[in-house]
Formats: sequence, structure tokens, C-alpha cells
Amino acid sequence: MKTAAVYDDFMDTMVKSARAKPTVINVADVSGRNQHPADGEFNEHLWYDFSTVERLAAQLVTDLSAAAPGQAATFNSNAKAFTHQLGQLKQDEAAIKAKHAGEGVAITEPVPLYLLEAAGLVNKTPGKFSEAIEQDSDVPPAVLKETEDLFDTKQVKLLAYNQQTTGPQTEAVLAAAKRNNIPVVPVTETLPTDQTYLSWMQANLRAISTALTNDRGHL
Repeated sequence: MKTAAVYDDFMDTMVKSARAKPTVINVADVSGRNQHPADGEFNEHLWYDFSTVERLAAQLVTDLSAAAPGQAATFNSNAKAFTHQLGQLKQDEAAIKAKHAGEGVAITEPVPLYLLEAAGLVNKTPGKFSEAIEQDSDVPPAVLKETEDLFDTKQVKLLAYNQQTTGPQTEAVLAAAKRNNIPVVPVTETLPTDQTYLSWMQANLRAISTALTNDRGHL
């Protein structure tokens, strides 16, 4: 698995070598988030951050309108409709937060972390575990044990599992969740082929809400 930095460098090389210089939108810059956090690596999975997606939509309107002024009204209208639907997703996040703020969750990778945190949930996963999985490196045995203990001691109410990256260590964590009857919410890094962005995120929120409501590990 390649890290985001590798992909970003590759895209930078492509842009520099292009004959026609395209308009480039750096979504990390658009997000306004600190790209060099003191407590760890920058989480590049910004499509799980609705505020960033809203800013991206606005930036697209600006850039597309500059490129095709005659279509500016259409760009604005489409962005307005999209932002309205995005607002509903934010309301769904807020509804989860109102019921479950402060509850612990676990992840295999930081993929859904922006969404989980916006919903008021607390990531209990050891940073060294999710970082190792994302970097495709081995998890130290002690860290794996610490992660499994989250489920065995009922410290978390769900596991958000990146189903696009699996291996013996993520499967061990998945098994720990299942043997303790703690719900598993599969997530993906990329848009499923049969969904729009909005339906994808709506499904993620629904799955999280259902898992928290139906959690059997704490009965």
C-alpha cells in the first residue's frame, strides 16, 4: 500500500510535466487543517470531513466559473443543491453526537476518523497500530495486544474496519471485535461504484448509528 505522500508526489510530477498547465486544487490547503500536526501524521482522508468537502465545492465553483463564465449560474445552482444535502449529513452527525458523545470506538486505519470525531466519538486505538497498518508495516506484538484488549475489556462500542486493506493483524482485531459481540462497520477509502458521494456518506453514517444503537458488547 502506498502512502498519501507517494500519491501526492506522483500527481505533482504529472502536473509539472503536463503541456497545458491545469488549475490545481490542493484539498489539504482548502481544508484549512494543520498539515503538520505535532501529535502525529496528517490524516489525508479529507472526503470524510464534510466541512472540507463544502469548501471544496465552493472552490470548484470559483475555478469552473473562471474557466467557463457562461456556465457560472449552473455551477452555483448545482453547488447550492449539493451543499444543502451536505447539510443533512452534518445534521446526521450531530444526531449521533447528541446520543453517543464521548463513547469509545476503534479503527484499523484513520480513513473514517474525521467523521467519527465530528460525531463526538473518541478513537481509542493506539496510534502505533493504525499508523503501522496504513504504512503497510508490522504492528509490534505489544501494540496488537493493546488493541485487542480494547474489545476484550469492552472499552469501545464499534470497530470501523477498512475493508480495502486486510491482513493477519487487522483480521486479529476483527476477530477480537466479533468474539466480544462488538459491531463492525466496514468503511472504504474510495467511492463505491454504485453510489454517489452523498449516498456513500449517508450509508456510512447510518451504519455507525445502527452499530452504536445495537451494540451488544455492553449489555
